Amino acid sequence: MRHPLWYLGFLSLPSLLYVIRGDPGFLLFLSFLMFFFTYWTKTDERVAVNIGRASRNAFLYTMIIGAASIIYVNLVQDSAWYQWMFALVITGALSICVLSFMYYDSTGR
Repeated sequence: MRHPLWYLGFLSLPSLLYVIRGDPGFLLFLSFLMFFFTYWTKTDERVAVNIGRASRNAFLYTMIIGAASIIYVNLVQDSAWYQWMFALVITGALSICVLSFMYYDSTGR
């Protein structure tokens, strides 16, 4: 049975617009591919706890990398880096969340 998080993987489809438009901002949607790995996850109260733990890890990543990227862009004084730093923060947070969730789910902690 599919876990409801599995359906978030379909948000990766807008990344195909990169081929049409050539805008690298659309590559940000590729990070949603990670949610397809939650296909075989069971639904119970342990999953809710694991999602909470994984979200905490993603939040900490967002706070640390977000602050570091803002400082870096201000030091470099190049506004073209804002797009890449935003993509780094969002893609990393989604990846950390899904990988942490898969770890907690497989170890049973």
